[in-house]
Amino acid sequence: MTVKIEGVSEEVAAAMQETFANQGALQALGAKMTRIGRGTCEIVIPKSEAVTQHHGTFHGGVFGTMADTVGGFAAYSVLMPSRDGVAVEYKINMLAPGDGDALVGRAKVIKAGRSLAITTGEIFSSKNGEEKLCAIFQQTLFVIDKK
Repeated sequence: MTVKIEGVSEEVAAAMQETFANQGALQALGAKMTRIGRGTCEIVIPKSEAVTQHHGTFHGGVFGTMADTVGGFAAYSVLMPSRDGVAVEYKINMLAPGDGDALVGRAKVIKAGRSLAITTGEIFSSKNGEEKLCAIFQQTLFVIDKK
């Protein structure tokens, strides 16, 4: 799957993709980064037995992972390559079950300061090309210098 890149340098896009590829939890879930923009990100997690709960819909923990990840990578798009971020907290509101073929997470940066970055986003269930809003979230990250 090709990553659509808009408004970030090749260096930032490469750093983000390398960081994404090095996260075992995301690889185990089959997550794919599909879009990187300045202050934005989109990630898709396809439906599989690894991400569903006993009713056959996406597990709530996968929603949390999506929110944390897509929000974090939206922040990385304005912090990298010299700075990084770690989640301090996130708040998620579940609005509907994730009963589609994939979860699609989209996030944007509200503010990226010297010590904190704030992101917000939405998580959709995608089925046969139709998207249904399933969750909204807000996240705070602590900004750190990249090692």
